[in-house]
Amino acid sequence: MRRETRPRSRDEAEDGAAPPSSLRLFVAFALSDEVRAAMRRRLARLRSLLPQARWVDPDNAHLTLVYLGHHPEAKLAPLVTALRDVFWRYPALPLRLHGGGTFPQGRPARVAWVGVRGPAELQPLQHDIADVAAGVLDWEPEKRPFHPHVTLTRCNPTWPRALVERFHSEVQGSWGEEFVATEGVLYRSRLSPRGAQYQALERFPLRTPEPA
Repeated sequence: MRRETRPRSRDEAEDGAAPPSSLRLFVAFALSDEVRAAMRRRLARLRSLLPQARWVDPDNAHLTLVYLGHHPEAKLAPLVTALRDVFWRYPALPLRLHGGGTFPQGRPARVAWVGVRGPAELQPLQHDIADVAAGVLDWEPEKRPFHPHVTLTRCNPTWPRALVERFHSEVQGSWGEEFVATEGVLYRSRLSPRGAQYQALERFPLRTPEPA
């Protein structure tokens, strides 16, 4: 079942604390050190222009592929097996942070993000991850289309149109060099007064070309 229109962000920072004995999970690509450094430079300027925000720490930034929510720890082992099989069917993916926008579109902004450009395989990979997770976890995937992006901030209070337009004017172009995603990561997310804390539970290699 494919996603409907009107993309929006829903990820690991949007719901409440995990029920007892459950894990709060999401699947993502980590960013390269070079891209994190470029993000740090761009965010320094954005902070000076758009102070009404809680900006992401580049060390915690990632491209969320599927946010899974809360699930029993007993589901972890079969989920890991299923995800490893999915990732191994796909090649390593060249990705680039480029441009940006806000959610919801056309209204006061609640989330600001930088976009991610990738090859055609990115969309079916994301779809397959959601499908296998749905089968293992008895979980309903989102119906919205996958909109690859890295969240930069949650706007509280929401940004009016003038701030949204300023943000758009500042985030055009590429954010650092292209990087190659060679593995997916299953993360556990824990909420704390300092924000969400992420723990990598398992890594899933993508196929890399055989040496000539």
